[in-house]
Amino acid sequence: MANKNKLNSSGGDVAASKAQKLKKQRSDDAKDYSSFKIVFFYCSLIVFLPVVTFFCLKAVVLDRFFTLTDLNTNIYSAVGAVLSLHLALGLYIYRAYFGGKDSTKTD
Repeated sequence: MANKNKLNSSGGDVAASKAQKLKKQRSDDAKDYSSFKIVFFYCSLIVFLPVVTFFCLKAVVLDRFFTLTDLNTNIYSAVGAVLSLHLALGLYIYRAYFGGKDSTKTD
């Protein structure tokens, strides 16, 4: 009888250990997914914001409201795209340097 109780108690410890490992794995997966979403957002912003800015400036703003030549319109649109790229990179660098929910204060 005593051996049977020891087997049952050690089996419970193994099950508890597996449950803790599974809980830790899920927690790590959630952190990885959160990091992936953040990086994916900033990569998309860095790629698509300058392209959208270029074509919106060119087609909507500069061609409709200003009488500029095609060359000047392209130049101003390119400058706007470069500025938007720098803005997106600046936001990413700011988030990487200062951002982070896990930062804790130490006394």
